[in-house]
Amino acid sequence: MNKVLSVIIPSYNSRKWLKKCLNSFVCNVINDIEVIVVNDGSDDGSENIAMEFINKYPGSFSLKNKENGGHGSAINEGVRLASGKYIKVIDADDWINTQSLPAFINALKNMNTDTVLTHYRTINETDGAVKCWRTYPQKFGIAYTLDSIMSDWKSFDRGLTFHGITYNREFYMKNSIKLSEHIFYEDHEYAAIPCCFSEGVVPLDLFIYEYRIGDSLQSVSSDNQVRRISHIKAVLERLVKERSILDKYSADSGNIKYYNAKIYHLLLSFLLTSLVYDSDKRGGRKYAAEYMNYMKESCPDVYNSAVNHYRIMKVMNYLHISEKTYRKILDSAIYNKFRNNHDFL
Repeated sequence: MNKVLSVIIPSYNSRKWLKKCLNSFVCNVINDIEVIVVNDGSDDGSENIAMEFINKYPGSFSLKNKENGGHGSAINEGVRLASGKYIKVIDADDWINTQSLPAFINALKNMNTDTVLTHYRTINETDGAVKCWRTYPQKFGIAYTLDSIMSDWKSFDRGLTFHGITYNREFYMKNSIKLSEHIFYEDHEYAAIPCCFSEGVVPLDLFIYEYRIGDSLQSVSSDNQVRRISHIKAVLERLVKERSILDKYSADSGNIKYYNAKIYHLLLSFLLTSLVYDSDKRGGRKYAAEYMNYMKESCPDVYNSAVNHYRIMKVMNYLHISEKTYRKILDSAIYNKFRNNHDFL
């Protein structure tokens, strides 16, 4: 049977979470799905959990064991093995909204668009807080161009992420790059390329990805972002260097605007890490200044978009604004009204 969706599960020492992740795919459309667990050199026996599902559902689950190469390496390998009409990546410590899966599969059966967007939720394991990240198009289930999306960015931006994107496999194979390996934060490459080449992006009114946060061991924790700020910098530099792939588009095209937006948001993450999260305030200022000089020379349009944020964060750095205070500012009604942000539901 031809599979509608190939789900790639990069897994490294994920024994604690893998069963919950894999079990979330078991429903009445399991035969339309192939779940590829890419065991990235784990030493905790997590591959044994994958084997349990393979033995129970041999046509829907598979396992690829490989030497450790990092998250991007596991995705690259999973894409190579995938055969479904569409591909989606779910990290082994996250899971799928099982209830929404049949409607998602049915929608994918009936479309051929390049990129599909779905809502996702974050579940904070520290306090149990659930936050809904969704798109707000004028109409769901129809294809939008990147030109139309970039003219209404705030209605789409929360879905245009690693967690919200599903790609047509043939489109991905034709337009993607090999994701960076042995490094964190390469998921920004995944969301930027090949999406910047999309001729059609269809948002669906479905919550699919359940994203676990609040774990100090995760790469997205502020402490780990400080420790791995060189990784953020490396991914930024790669995205800047890869901009030549868009040479065929005019500077005012939605394709280039989208790609620049992805660089811009990663740059803000870099500045936030260096200027707010890093306890070495002087060192963080120096690192940020050096990198902004690089951006001014190599990517002036993105630099100009980010320079005011840079100045504000530099003031926060001098004032020793804490991460906690910064988060309160982001969550404030006044800030979100000023930024024209949609409410979290």
